[in-house]
Amino acid sequence: MLMRISLSVLMSLALALPATAAGIALIIGNEEYQSADASRGAAQVLSSRSALETAGFEVITGENLSGAQMRDALAQVLDAQGETGGTDRVVIVLSGHFAMSQQSAWLMGSDMDEPGLARADGTGLRLDTVLEIASGAELGAVVVLAQTTNSADLGARLEGGLPPRLAIPQNVAVVRASPARVTPMVRDLMVPGTTLASVVDASRFLQADGYVPPLIPFLPEGFAPAANADRQAWADAQERGSEAGYDAYLSSFPRGMFAAEARSARDRLRATPERVEEALTLTRDERRTIQRDLTLLGFDTRGIDGIFGPGTRRAVTGWQDVNDMKGTGFLTREQIFTMAAQAARRAAELEEAERARQAEIERADRAFWRDVGAAGDEAGLRAYLDRYPEGVFAEVATERLDVIEDARRRDAEARDRAAWLDARDRNTVAAYEEYLAAYPEGEFAATARAQIAELRPQPQPEPTPEPEPAPEDTSARDAEAALGLPQITRVLIERRLLAEGYDPGALDGNFDANTRDAIAGFQQENGLPVTGYLTQGLVGQLATQGILGLFE
Repeated sequence: MLMRISLSVLMSLALALPATAAGIALIIGNEEYQSADASRGAAQVLSSRSALETAGFEVITGENLSGAQMRDALAQVLDAQGETGGTDRVVIVLSGHFAMSQQSAWLMGSDMDEPGLARADGTGLRLDTVLEIASGAELGAVVVLAQTTNSADLGARLEGGLPPRLAIPQNVAVVRASPARVTPMVRDLMVPGTTLASVVDASRFLQADGYVPPLIPFLPEGFAPAANADRQAWADAQERGSEAGYDAYLSSFPRGMFAAEARSARDRLRATPERVEEALTLTRDERRTIQRDLTLLGFDTRGIDGIFGPGTRRAVTGWQDVNDMKGTGFLTREQIFTMAAQAARRAAELEEAERARQAEIERADRAFWRDVGAAGDEAGLRAYLDRYPEGVFAEVATERLDVIEDARRRDAEARDRAAWLDARDRNTVAAYEEYLAAYPEGEFAATARAQIAELRPQPQPEPTPEPEPAPEDTSARDAEAALGLPQITRVLIERRLLAEGYDPGALDGNFDANTRDAIAGFQQENGLPVTGYLTQGLVGQLATQGILGLFE
C-alpha cells in the first residue's frame, strides 16, 4: 500500500502562508487500507488540486495516510492560520472510509484495523476538529466529504458512513459528494464570481449544509490575487534586472505567468563571458594547457603558470579576434576545443617542419663531411668540427684528431729526447743552450739548465772586492717550464702572437729569442710583468681573449 504526502508543501507552510495566497486547501484521498477493503475511487479527489492552485490556494495533498499523518497535515492548516486565524479561505476535501458513533465522526486512516470507538481517535481524523479548524477562515470555508459506496469492518460501537447531520460551525459549508463529483465541483467553485449555492444547485449529486449563501460568491468577481501578485513580482524583478531579482521572482512563483521569461533573463545574465568560463571550473593544469596552446598559436600569454592574468586575457582576446569571435578575453568550452584542435594542427606542422629542417641539416652535414672531413687530414677534421660540433660524424672526427695529436705528441717527445741525447753527448754549455733554445719547455729543460750552471766557470774574486752581481732570476723561466705546455699548445701560442702583430719566429713550438721578444711585447702592451715567459695567469688571459679557442 502506498502512503504519500506533499511534504515540501508542509514544510513551507510551517513557516508562513504567503501573503499572495487565496487561502489554504487540504486534500486527503485514502483509497488503500492495510487491513480493510479498499475505498474504491477515493483517490480521485486528489485531481482537484490543480483548480485550487490555479485559483491561488496553497495546497496540501495526502494519499493513503495513516491517522497520525492526517493529523499532521491538518495541523499545518492550523499553523498557517496562526493563533487568531488569519487565513482568508479554507477548502478541505476528505475521501475514504468514514466512521461514526452516536456523538462523533471520523475519516479513518489507512492503518486502521477494526479500531472500535475506543481507538477511533488514534486511527482516524475527527470531523468536528476538521470543522472547527476550518471555521478559522475569515472569508469562508468549504469542507467536502466524499464517501465511497463500500464499507469496512470498524469494530465496536462504530458504523461506516457519515451521520445525517453534523454540528457545523458558523461560516463553514459542508458538501457531500461522491469522489468522482468532487473535482468538477471544486473547478466550478474556483471560478471568480461563483457562489457555492449555484454550484450545488446545478448538480443533483451534491448536498450542502451549513453556511451556503445564495448571493455571496466564494471567490469575488475578478478575483486573481496570485495573478496580480505574480505581475507585481515580475515588474519588480524587471526593474531590478539582476540575477538575484529573477531568483526572487522564481522562488515566489516557480510556475508563474512569467517563469519562463524569468529563467531566460536569468540565464542571459549567467551567460556573461566571465560566468561561462567560471562555470567550466578549469583546473590549474587545464589553464596551463590553454596557455601552451595560445603560445603555440603565436599569442603571448606572458608565462605558462596556470594563472589567467592580463597577459593571458590579451592573448585570448587576440585569438578570438583572429578567429572572428567576440573578443571577450574569456573562453567557452567550444572555444577551448577549437583552440586545442588548432594547436594540435600547429604542433604537427612545426614537428613536420622541424623534421624537414633536421633532414636538411643532416644532408648538409653529410655533404660537408664528404667534401672536407672524410679525407682525414687535420685541417679538414677541424673545419668539420667547427661547423658541426654535434654532427653525424663528430665522434669520428674527434677520434681521428686524437690520433693525429697523439702522433704529434709522440713525435715531439722523440725529437726532444734526441736533442737531449745529443746535448748530453756533447756536454757543453753551448750544447745545452742549443737544446734549451729548441725545447725551452722540454722534458729535460731543467736538467739542461742545471748542467749549464755546473759547466760554467765560477767567477774569480777581484783584488778589490766588488759586490757580486745579482744572480740570474730564473723564476719566470722555471714557472713556464712547470706548466708543461705540450708542443701543439706552444705552436698555437706562436700562431696567436703572430696574429696579434708580434714576430715569434718560426711557428714550430720552439720558443727562441724571437718568441721571447714577442711574449715580452704582448706582456708590456697588456700591462703585465715583462719576463718573456708564459705564466698560468697569462695563459688564462689568452684563453679569456679567445686565444686558445680560435684556431685558424
